[in-house]
Amino acid sequence: MDDSMVLEILELLKGRDHVPDVWQNVEHLISDAFAPQMTIGNERPCEITDFHDYLVNISSKFKNLTLIFKQISEKTDPSEIHSTSKSIGKHHAVLLLLLCGEHSNENIWTTSDTIKYSRELLSYLCKLYYLKSVLELLTGTESKSGFVELFSAAIFTLRPKLLKGTWKTYPAAVSCYQWMLFQMKSPHLSPHLNSVLPTALIILDDYVLENRISGIKCLAHITDNITRTELGWHGHGEVIYKALEPLLYQKKEALIQPLISCLVIVLGKIEGGYIKEEASFEWSRYDEVLEKVLQCMEMEDHCNVRLAYISSLPLLLDSAGLRMCRWSKRLLRVLSGSMEVAGLSLREEAFFALLALQVFLKHCWPFVPAHSHDLIHMLLKLLCDITFKKNNDNKKLDVEDEHIVSKIEECLSLVVKIAPKETQPIGSKLKDKARFSETFVTVVNRVFE
Repeated sequence: MDDSMVLEILELLKGRDHVPDVWQNVEHLISDAFAPQMTIGNERPCEITDFHDYLVNISSKFKNLTLIFKQISEKTDPSEIHSTSKSIGKHHAVLLLLLCGEHSNENIWTTSDTIKYSRELLSYLCKLYYLKSVLELLTGTESKSGFVELFSAAIFTLRPKLLKGTWKTYPAAVSCYQWMLFQMKSPHLSPHLNSVLPTALIILDDYVLENRISGIKCLAHITDNITRTELGWHGHGEVIYKALEPLLYQKKEALIQPLISCLVIVLGKIEGGYIKEEASFEWSRYDEVLEKVLQCMEMEDHCNVRLAYISSLPLLLDSAGLRMCRWSKRLLRVLSGSMEVAGLSLREEAFFALLALQVFLKHCWPFVPAHSHDLIHMLLKLLCDITFKKNNDNKKLDVEDEHIVSKIEECLSLVVKIAPKETQPIGSKLKDKARFSETFVTVVNRVFE
């Protein structure tokens, strides 16, 4: 950045003359501060070394811009707001917004100084428009300077950098897109659906895991902040589902939880009725997802991946509701396997398996009597695994074990209440003969009292 230009701008601002020249020079300074195109991004993900030349003086560029806009905001007079020569134009506001968006979060092209200065610049931009927040700048709010809405223009300006053939060479533009997108909530996002959805789908359709996760998070936010009706227009919901579905077969630990969370949001709006209880029991996309997830869980033996699946399962089952009854046998087999392994070593997996079982008991209680023996067996076995070794070693249960025992007792109580005829004979035999540990006996006596 030419320091003489900065000094010239500041001098012009002091004299409050030749303001059009000021904005022309300011536009040049803002454009000069944008992160450059990185063609290497088409071959591999960009690294911090790729931005070495950019990072050398970017902090000073932001500092100079902050000084300029501080001066501009202090010189702005409410009586001159509507003067086209003395107020910030929409074009310059959009450019500044996009620049700040590129430096809104820590990344390989940002520094602690640029992040700090970008926040200051946004505050000055809001001040120039007499608005309270960036959200008001984006969404459209009536202020002293008239109606302000920058999101449409910002996305339109950013769009050439986010095309299928260019987006990987502009990682900072992608970060800016995500920052603006996550600022927009319902009902403000709906009018911009056609503008934001293509970019999210492009980011999702990439071989780099981090990009896929980013795409999933963008789609989850978009879906969560538009109505069921709007999602149905032009088949947007179907497009999003079809883009996410193939990822169910990719057993990546970091991918599983955001993917299933996103699918739950999507399925909640494209399946069933307008209220949660209005469920259709015909084959649906819930069944497609449950089939794939349970299949992956049955075949998985990697501990971290298995934990990622089981921790996501309660949310998926709760969303599916009574639809999961079609998968009762397979589901209980998977949960039993998780409890059998987790009871001896992986306590966290056992806890999430119990949460999933609770959801099953809550929604599919009419089917519990038919599975009562299997349910009692898997729960008592887990209770024995958790308590027996500690009892033999004369150790007290730690906090984690106590939570699991408490959850086991809740599940056992539910099964006994739902199917008393089938479970009471088992309880009677246990109270007469079983003496595995003191804790075991205490739980059994309370459940089968």
